[in-house]
Amino acid sequence: MSALGNAIDQIKGQLNSLVLGVKRQLFGANNERLDFFMDSFYKLSPQQRMAVVTGVGAVVGLFVFLALMLYFAQVAKLRDDLNEGFAAMHEIRRLRLAYEVENKNYEKLIDTVQRKTKQVSLKPFFEKIANDLSVTIEGINDQKVPLAADNPLSEKLQEVRVEMRLPNISIPKLLSFIVEIEKSGKYLRVQDLQIRARYGTKLFFDGQIKVRGYDVSS
Repeated sequence: MSALGNAIDQIKGQLNSLVLGVKRQLFGANNERLDFFMDSFYKLSPQQRMAVVTGVGAVVGLFVFLALMLYFAQVAKLRDDLNEGFAAMHEIRRLRLAYEVENKNYEKLIDTVQRKTKQVSLKPFFEKIANDLSVTIEGINDQKVPLAADNPLSEKLQEVRVEMRLPNISIPKLLSFIVEIEKSGKYLRVQDLQIRARYGTKLFFDGQIKVRGYDVSS
């Protein structure tokens, strides 16, 4: 509370300067006006003196009351300002701690994505799964697309989109192909799947898959 004490001392100094200025204006630099007032006061009758003393006392009392009111009002205002300042400081500290926690989580996520995807070449990756399952792939097309600017991940991540056709494939193998993609741990997910019947057979179909994933921006 040293700041509050210093502020109170400043207010006291300002009040003292104000009192000295008023005193100089009323009584003069060397109290010459006070001597004149005293001479004039003693020339008055007792009733007039009593009235003057009462009036001066009332004025002084009013002045002291107003000065005290101003003093306590300034102290209260200063105390409120300090309380608001301390509350804002605590809120900033709380937000900073929350930011540090979220930033660590963010960096951890980026590091995880980078470790999982940095050595992945998409076309060989899908071709290997197809070969393991004896599945034919046609027309693999991949592209990297920036994330939306309002996405908090857009600074370091970008979206990967892959599209391919799987002609003459059975439903069990198609499902196995999708499962192998999503369980690979490469942050790849099937976003869209289209299946078309083939003429003359009920066991095989033509499939088209759209896969979405993430990659660390270079």
